Amino acid sequence: MKALAAVLACLLAGAAAAQGARPPAEAVDAFHAALRNKDTAGALSLLDRGLVVYEFGAVDSTVEAYAFRHLPFDMDLAVATQWKLETRRVGGEGNERWVLSTYRVMGMQSDGTPIDQTTLETAILRRSGGQFRIVHLHWSTSDAGFQARTQGQRSTPAAR
Repeated sequence: MKALAAVLACLLAGAAAAQGARPPAEAVDAFHAALRNKDTAGALSLLDRGLVVYEFGAVDSTVEAYAFRHLPFDMDLAVATQWKLETRRVGGEGNERWVLSTYRVMGMQSDGTPIDQTTLETAILRRSGGQFRIVHLHWSTSDAGFQARTQGQRSTPAAR
């Protein structure tokens, strides 16, 4: 486990140097771009070590848990869908900021089920080492069918 933590720390530190200073909303957009590009190191570089993710009823309480349980699924979903930003509000001050976004998500799940829904996203960011990194993500949708399908896919090791 210590070796795993060291690898994650190296990925986070190494890619962070390449990201340059960016406002919180741009950090959120860069995270989505990294997901679409299946860029694990890029996605991890935008996440704070204290990350907690609430995703469609599931919780990842550490960045390591998210990296190994849900990040691969989120990348697959990002590749299979288009996320159109509909609304966004940004706030906070100092080293703590928040970005509230509403997306229209359209595409196809791996089982062929169409996706056409509104997804709500709350991102809380903290300035660390001169960069804003995501410390909390919360995704939700009112589409109960999508939520049930994603829960099943994330809990099945073969789906990864």
